[in-house]
Amino acid sequence: MVPRIRTASPHSAALGAAHRPPAPATYVAAGLRLLPAPGHTPGQVAVRIDSPGSSALITGDPLHHPVQLARPGIGCTADTDPAMAARTRAALLASVADTGTLLLGSQFAHPTGGHVRRDGTAFRLDA
Repeated sequence: MVPRIRTASPHSAALGAAHRPPAPATYVAAGLRLLPAPGHTPGQVAVRIDSPGSSALITGDPLHHPVQLARPGIGCTADTDPAMAARTRAALLASVADTGTLLLGSQFAHPTGGHVRRDGTAFRLDA
């Protein structure tokens, strides 16, 4: 069983068919991309922002707590597909680790942002 973090707000499974994630690399505008982030709730996305010399990733709901950097397999009770959510977290973290990309954790308490560093087989957030 995948460990989970309790959340205060329940999700609605009834929305599943109505929400579809965007195709990979859905560009909204120059330097602004929506990345599918499946596993938490239907249609969930992360937002990638790129400009010359800097970039950021707004995590959305795939990451709820900084402990998930050290253990991406820890999910939350609202994950509709816990195994997929864990894979999504690991992939998002790997995509920004050691790149200088600013990670902005939508659900994180202070500090809400920092740079992801590899830490052995896990990750850590340097604020």
